[in-house]
Amino acid sequence: MRRKLITLVASLFAALTVTAVGASQALADSPHYVKGPDAVVQGNSLVVSWKAAGLGNTITSVDFALTGTVTTTSQCFTKSGNPVNGVPKSETTNVNATGTFPVRNGQTTGSFTIAPLSTLTCTGNQHVVILSAAFDLTLTGDDLPPVHITSP
Repeated sequence: MRRKLITLVASLFAALTVTAVGASQALADSPHYVKGPDAVVQGNSLVVSWKAAGLGNTITSVDFALTGTVTTTSQCFTKSGNPVNGVPKSETTNVNATGTFPVRNGQTTGSFTIAPLSTLTCTGNQHVVILSAAFDLTLTGDDLPPVHITSP
């Protein structure tokens, strides 16, 4: 009788331990963004970067997608920084980027670079300058909430 009681108590303890461990793992997997996503114009490119955490320790990678549009106005400038005569060029770029990013310790850091923002071509020593960029983008990632990114 005593042996059966000890076996029953041990079985109950083991079952509770397995349940508690499973519950703590489920609570640890709470995907969220720690930093960003942020969008910054760098030269003739738009860089969208982020850091996500709470992804759990059982997965090794996460898929992300960036979709939407970027509308830019650009103009040619001389080497000395003066605008070249002419009307600035406005254009819209459709964005549809996907990527798989590694997960380590339940976290991942990623970025997408959208380039070129402008298809304007300049002659000689002139270079393209983005005068303005308006974007309406959505970043999605496995089990992460979608984030709407717009220009300020």
